[in-house]
Amino acid sequence: MALKTVTKLFGVDDAKLFPVTEDSESKFTCGTGIDLPGVRQISLTYEIEEKSLTGDEKVLDVSNKIKSVTFNMEYAKLSLEVLAQLTGGTYSTSGQDDTEVGTFTFGGGDLPNYFQLKAQILDTSNDGGDIHFCIYKAKATAIPINGVQNDFATLTFDGRGVYTEHEFGAEGNKQTKLMDIEIHAKAQDLSATQDTGSV
Repeated sequence: MALKTVTKLFGVDDAKLFPVTEDSESKFTCGTGIDLPGVRQISLTYEIEEKSLTGDEKVLDVSNKIKSVTFNMEYAKLSLEVLAQLTGGTYSTSGQDDTEVGTFTFGGGDLPNYFQLKAQILDTSNDGGDIHFCIYKAKATAIPINGVQNDFATLTFDGRGVYTEHEFGAEGNKQTKLMDIEIHAKAQDLSATQDTGSV
């Protein structure tokens, strides 16, 4: 059966952050994925810059360009590792057994890090398939923690994806990347999309 390229989207089943370790002319690489525990929601918006040419008391032409992508994620469980990646802070553990402590620390010299965001939605239109959303190079822009009386707290973050410096693809067809959406005939585990520069 042919792959269907029109499908329903229902929920979000998995999401990971892959720290961007290099984005250069020669390569684009990422570190080990960090799971977003209990992912609940993903929302994506293409940011379009528009210019209008006017004359003769009317709009003569419109030029627009997608400059970036903004997104919002919601997840269910606090993760010090996720907070460290989003903010540029650090997490550590000390002690053992009953005295063990996990600590997230953010200091004056810490800066948010770039990461590649991958999210998965299982695809009911392609039996056994899935959809992957990939924002190649992103940073968090807001990181609220939302506590609610008599209910579970949820965690959210907003972010912006920008174009890579690295150009992906074969010679003669290279281009920088902003975002991909892939439909797979068979569900695939989330993994970083990289280009190590090796042949």
